[in-house]
Amino acid sequence: MSYKYEVTLLTDGSVESESFYKEGELHREGDQPARIWYRADGSVSIESFYKEGELHREGDQPAWISYRYDGSVSIEWFYKEGQLHREGDRPARIEYRADSSVETERFYKEGHEYTPNKTGPCEGKTVEIDGIKYVLMPAD
Repeated sequence: MSYKYEVTLLTDGSVESESFYKEGELHREGDQPARIWYRADGSVSIESFYKEGELHREGDQPAWISYRYDGSVSIEWFYKEGQLHREGDRPARIEYRADSSVETERFYKEGHEYTPNKTGPCEGKTVEIDGIKYVLMPAD
């Protein structure tokens, strides 16, 4: 089995990125990122986790993570075998505001975006709009 470690340097000699390969494909064992991008100040900008050349991470953890200058997470993407994916109607793409609250969420299963049914069936429910009550019925 062949393993390779690759470092890319900036013109000033500081590290721009680190990449780990197994058999020629991005891959790293032990829940460690296979590719790490750094800023000029040495702080981590992006970490990405690969398994046999595909973005992938076990244990409901993001496979692609972008960090702000202060070290807080700005974006998380969850991948399974190279496809955006997350189980249990949880978002696979999450963007965070500077205060760490969620700005946007997108949901994916096996690479396909979908809208989760968070409220359940609406048929027969009553809603009130401008003081008028409506019963929800299926469309014809």
